Amino acid sequence: MLQPVVRTILCPVDFSPQSQSVVDHAIRVGELFGSKIIAINVVDDSAPEYATYRRSEKDMQTLRRTLEQDSHNRLNLQIVPKLRGMPSEMVTTFGKPADTIVQNAKKFHVGMIMMSTRSMGITNQFILGSTTYRIIRTAPCPLMVFSKPEQKFRPVRILFPTDFSELAALSLPFVFKFAKEYNSDVHFVHYRQAHISNVTAKDPKRELDALKRQAVLQGIERVFLNDDVKGVTPGLSIVKYAKEQNIDLTILSAHGMGGFKQFFLGSTAVEVSSRSECPVLVVRKPE
Repeated sequence: MLQPVVRTILCPVDFSPQSQSVVDHAIRVGELFGSKIIAINVVDDSAPEYATYRRSEKDMQTLRRTLEQDSHNRLNLQIVPKLRGMPSEMVTTFGKPADTIVQNAKKFHVGMIMMSTRSMGITNQFILGSTTYRIIRTAPCPLMVFSKPEQKFRPVRILFPTDFSELAALSLPFVFKFAKEYNSDVHFVHYRQAHISNVTAKDPKRELDALKRQAVLQGIERVFLNDDVKGVTPGLSIVKYAKEQNIDLTILSAHGMGGFKQFFLGSTAVEVSSRSECPVLVVRKPE
């Protein structure tokens, strides 16, 4: 199986404690993949608090120079020392956070975005839940989100929900990479839907057994299978299982159309990311 390649990690920061904690996690993940870290501070100069500066172009230019210098100073003071000589780049840019983060992910050919699901920084402008969920739907690369970034990141229990599609399988290299690094327990689970025809459906038990064999070949010793996790929706079933099993990291694909044609639609990835108490890595095919 091919190893996942993450040459560059984009880490949005607004200088809040939450976003700074994500930088710490990005360092650990970057060391695992041999990645360069790009810390990006997106300043929304269209925010209401800057309305008085929009009376003239000269005022706007002055505002931008001030905000940009302040951002550079904070990046150098608060973020650069964390990186301890790792390959890195500090970026300050202007715009709406969601669109700007995605644009820069494409610009820098980023292999992963790492960010908090909720964060309000000093300038009161950055990562609201809606921003994160918009990025889940539009990011050109895998996205790892943290609902509680202040907690230590050590994924010794990994959850991989699957519909057995080829697109869902895109997540497997990440599952095996993290599992081998942290000697993790791995949980392979499937959510059944009653209205799916048995004629077209794959056999969940057989498919999960095949996944277990792959994991064993990768040197993963502790594998747990569940071919019928319970819940009102796929997303809620994943979140419930993760909480009950004390999962440290959920890894899933953002889109998948397998034999069941039901599982990893964007809405499921958003639901899991918005409700999960543990970090979630949403994997999609790179653009």
